[in-house]
Amino acid sequence: MTLETFVVQFGYPALLLGLLFEGETVLILGAFMAHRGYLSLPLVILFGVLAAFASDQFFFWMGRTQGIRFLVKRPAWKPHVEKAKSLLGRNTNLLFLGIRFMYGLRTVLPFVIGMSRLDPKKFVFLDFMSACLWAMTFGLAGHFIGRTTALIFEDVKEHEVLVVVVITLIGAGVWFYRRQVVQQKKGSHE
Repeated sequence: MTLETFVVQFGYPALLLGLLFEGETVLILGAFMAHRGYLSLPLVILFGVLAAFASDQFFFWMGRTQGIRFLVKRPAWKPHVEKAKSLLGRNTNLLFLGIRFMYGLRTVLPFVIGMSRLDPKKFVFLDFMSACLWAMTFGLAGHFIGRTTALIFEDVKEHEVLVVVVITLIGAGVWFYRRQVVQQKKGSHE
């Protein structure tokens, strides 16, 4: 099966599933595929918005309804929860808008905000804006990569798999690096 066939046949379901696991890399890949004409950029960005918003809302309402009971079963979240709580006293509008860009806290932060009893309507609005900003940022980054590859390679189609592999490896490298940093911070707190 060629890359083109795979993307045309499974593109949007694979995009949605991937966004739930590794958002930035998958969104960039989807936008690159949109630039190549296999997907629609507005739909790729829309899927990014919906996945990010749904994820944040899930954790917000989990915090609102489960709170401490949920945390008791997940002691590994404690340092992240403490960090998130320390951020709540600051400019909450900017904090809410930046949730999607805060690696290591973007799952815990909506949860803690839900626990804090802050106004859910305000969170919904600002979180939606944050999801839009995040999806536009990484969607346009993927589109930019598509435009750049078109300038570099005379026949982009011949290099599509290479570009996808490079984007995936960079995404995996960033994920691994961030994970190592989190692990090192955990080790230094113990």
